[in-house]
Amino acid sequence: MVTVRIILGTPVNSRPKPWLYFRVPAIMVNAFDIMRNRGSRREHVIKNVLQYDGEVWMDSGGFQFLRHGKVPNIEDLAGVYGQYWDIRYFLNLDYPPSPTDDEHNLETKLRKSLNNYEYLIRRFDNVLPVIHYHWRTEVIIKYIIKYLDYNPKCIAIGGLVPYVLISKGVPKDSRRSAIKFLLRIKQETGMCIHVLGLGSPVINPILKFINIDSTDTSTWRVKAAYGKVVMPGGGERHVSGRSINFGGKEASRDDLVRLYAFLRDTGFPVIDRFNDIMTSFEYRALVNAWVVLNSFEEPSTGVFRAIYDELTREASAKITEEAR
Repeated sequence: MVTVRIILGTPVNSRPKPWLYFRVPAIMVNAFDIMRNRGSRREHVIKNVLQYDGEVWMDSGGFQFLRHGKVPNIEDLAGVYGQYWDIRYFLNLDYPPSPTDDEHNLETKLRKSLNNYEYLIRRFDNVLPVIHYHWRTEVIIKYIIKYLDYNPKCIAIGGLVPYVLISKGVPKDSRRSAIKFLLRIKQETGMCIHVLGLGSPVINPILKFINIDSTDTSTWRVKAAYGKVVMPGGGERHVSGRSINFGGKEASRDDLVRLYAFLRDTGFPVIDRFNDIMTSFEYRALVNAWVVLNSFEEPSTGVFRAIYDELTREASAKITEEAR
């Protein structure tokens, strides 16, 4: 079983840069950030800006555009993509469906996304299709088949965070449905599958088990900014001493001991600064990046443990059946 590769999402000009401290398999930047950053737009080698010599992917930044109330233009996006020659993969600009979309609106968004992909692949040979999950899975699969006609090197599947990590305002049992969807796509296509935004210690072992090739995450920075550390095996804890407004709970002494032991046992190279975890955003971000990249232990409790057990039982039953 191959370990799923975790790609760290990062702003172009940001601190800290975990790859200056330890190995990071790949980095994801986004075009929205580059459009806002004039200094980056003067460069043609993104690795020079990042001070990184590994593999770099570039997302369209569609989510960031929408958050700022803007509609990205495919020609402008192509202009940004064309500026850099050292990007491993560009991601298509797609239009994410909402769980509340009816079939007509869903089809309209998927068709517009496919049109964007057809535009981009006429200019670039390293564009990955992006298709966002929706509970109307047969419609989604129909469009995945359309993308397969273009022989992409990999397919990026997004839109899973609300179904898997949040699960509010979505159909009942959405976590199982979304993960079973990923398993189905991987098994039926045999394609390289990248899952957008799901890199997390609690999800990593499930993605690994169903042979997902890669995922990405920006939570290592976001959690650190809110005074949180990501815990090995899943969950998060507040360590900054600031008031807790939402999410997670304050770290106990046992939590900190467990986190320290994980960092020590996995070879975290800046463990000697562990006391900085309470006062330094940059140090928390480094810790979080390390945990996200290196925590693959099976979920211990809760719904994700139940899903993991269900997947392993089904796999065992299938092996037994095939052996008869």
